[in-house]
Amino acid sequence: MGQSNLIPDAVEIRRIVSQTDTKAIAEATVTLAFQFSRPTSKDDWRIEAVRLGDRDWISLDELLTAINESRQKSTSESMKHLAEGIERYRAAHNGSLPDAKDITKLTDTLHPAYMTDLARDDGWGHPILYEVTGSSTFRFVSTGADGRLGTLDDIVLEGGRLITP
Repeated sequence: MGQSNLIPDAVEIRRIVSQTDTKAIAEATVTLAFQFSRPTSKDDWRIEAVRLGDRDWISLDELLTAINESRQKSTSESMKHLAEGIERYRAAHNGSLPDAKDITKLTDTLHPAYMTDLARDDGWGHPILYEVTGSSTFRFVSTGADGRLGTLDDIVLEGGRLITP
């Protein structure tokens, strides 16, 4: 597995579904071990930790936190790329915003002329919300891990800055 620390038997590649000179997507099966616990013999079992291949045990809470942090970072980067695409569009169109009311129409306008990577969804697979807030202002909103607008995990980019409610 290249530079991976996994033991070779922990990952079984079933088939390569997409490949370029520099990237590949593989359908694979990964062997995991789960550690369960429960406060008393009458309580439900809960996953406490997970182990991938021959790696050390990692707390499930730590793993989920790391995944969420990665998704937050990915979402923030996608929003910044979208904002940069809008700025390139503005530079070519006398400072005006693209005529778009949602993320699909916006990216249809921006891609590929004003942004190379297509970004429509946040790190959790929810559509990024695009809103024009004034004649020359806009914002992007991700509903975060819970998928609900207006909660503490929302990610907002407005005026070129990331803000949270």
